[in-house]
Amino acid sequence: MKTNPSLIYSKLCLLPLLSILLLACANPKKEKDTVLYQEIFPVYGPYRVIALPINKGVKVLNPVFITSGPDGKIFASNQTGEIYSLVDSDGDGLEDEASLYFDVSDLGLRSPSSIIFKGDTAFVGTSQLILGLLDRNKDGKADSSWVVFDQIPFSHHPYEWTTGLCFGEDGKLYFNLTTDSWNDGASPDPRGLRGSILRVTTDGKNFEQLATGIRSVPSMAFHSSGNLFFVDNEGGGNPSEELNILQAGAFYGHNPRKYNNPKQSTGPAFSLKTELAPSGIVFNSSSNDFGGTSGDLFVAFYGPGERWNRGGVGRVRITHLEDGDLQFEEFPVVDIPKLSSLTFSEKGELYLAQHGVSDYWYNPTQQKSGGFYKLVLDPAISYLTEKPHVNQTEDFKSDNLLLGKQLYAELACLACHSTNGEMELLGPNLKDIGIKLTRAEILDEISYPSNIIKPSMVGVKVFKKDGQILLGRPVSIDADTIALMLIGNYVVSIPRLEIQKTENLEKSLMYEGLLTGLKDEEIQALLDYLIHLSND
Repeated sequence: MKTNPSLIYSKLCLLPLLSILLLACANPKKEKDTVLYQEIFPVYGPYRVIALPINKGVKVLNPVFITSGPDGKIFASNQTGEIYSLVDSDGDGLEDEASLYFDVSDLGLRSPSSIIFKGDTAFVGTSQLILGLLDRNKDGKADSSWVVFDQIPFSHHPYEWTTGLCFGEDGKLYFNLTTDSWNDGASPDPRGLRGSILRVTTDGKNFEQLATGIRSVPSMAFHSSGNLFFVDNEGGGNPSEELNILQAGAFYGHNPRKYNNPKQSTGPAFSLKTELAPSGIVFNSSSNDFGGTSGDLFVAFYGPGERWNRGGVGRVRITHLEDGDLQFEEFPVVDIPKLSSLTFSEKGELYLAQHGVSDYWYNPTQQKSGGFYKLVLDPAISYLTEKPHVNQTEDFKSDNLLLGKQLYAELACLACHSTNGEMELLGPNLKDIGIKLTRAEILDEISYPSNIIKPSMVGVKVFKKDGQILLGRPVSIDADTIALMLIGNYVVSIPRLEIQKTENLEKSLMYEGLLTGLKDEEIQALLDYLIHLSND
């Protein structure tokens, strides 16, 4: 059934209520549920979207990962520490129970944000270490645990993750550690492990650093060619949502100060456009047609932070050309908000984890939030053939664009925001703001800059021992210094020995009331100019 996309998006605000109503339905076949969810979520392929009615067992709360495990089971994990398998307890074909496998918080660990099975053994990436788990007595719960790798610099910062766990043909475990560039209380990291990709033997005795300069890489996956692909989020020197290929010894551009300002930086193999904030990748197998997508890379997107109606799935077809180059083609699959991970089951169905509502550190703010969906191939379903653009630019008048450009200068926007798509000043680059956010979202960002603050844009107040107080945004942090970008885009390096304390700011560095006194036509002209930047 083809549906007006604008009507679909307007319904997304009803999602929490509709989810409750759907879970209350008594129809064991869930046909009504399937149809209703099909109407809510725009689909761009022959797929039925099915909400999994998980109403028994572990409370689902902000799931951060999902993967296929032994015996064809699907495993998932909560941000709060629980790892569980999804079980079809009544045999109706839909998983309805979350059966506890292990809770890493019992060991004082947090954020089990990546899981990979090798046989019956689970390897789990947490903020502090990589954990090994095994269910020896086959009762569905891990009864044996051990430390695989514990040489991870960590603090109490919520953005410290160990992610992308996957095994290479060499039998070694590949993983990455998120950057510490925005953490003014980062743990000492003399070997520069944070912000890099590593691999370790399964006994944990030998590890090596393979690449540096990554920012936030939630997922990695090996292609059939042997190449390791990984996604990295835009910001902090990354001008786009990146799809990268691992090159041993490469520096990927983020936090150059930490790595002695390498002369060369490796750019992305491809820039993803389906949505913002890629959160997971998985290759479809060559034997699973799944609507003509065998071998394609599927990408989950979280969407812009705290925009609760944004997110989705895209796919990328990767073709090896005769000259040795790679060709990338990107297609939308489905729009589902706030996805955190995805995996294919043994049956070839695509399972999705939805993180749900949280604070901007991804920590719980509700008693229950998030859930799971699966995409099932259904050739009989009609679907949308093209994803609507976030904004339309064809009708912009030249006079409006000139007025908007003038206002952009008069309001001193250019003092903190670059528009060239490359340089990042005190505030984020606005080159592609028109294809990232809707018109209403851009207006909201300008009017209420403190409502949603991207973690890498959080301001910090530094109190020096000599009484001086500095205000800015951390751009690089190491054991000896904090590099702070001050208002005016001047970067100053502050020795830690001179610092008495630091405080994160609750409000944005961008002042409120920017649009006060402007007429509506002036505000609309400014928005026209910002949206049109992506066309220049």
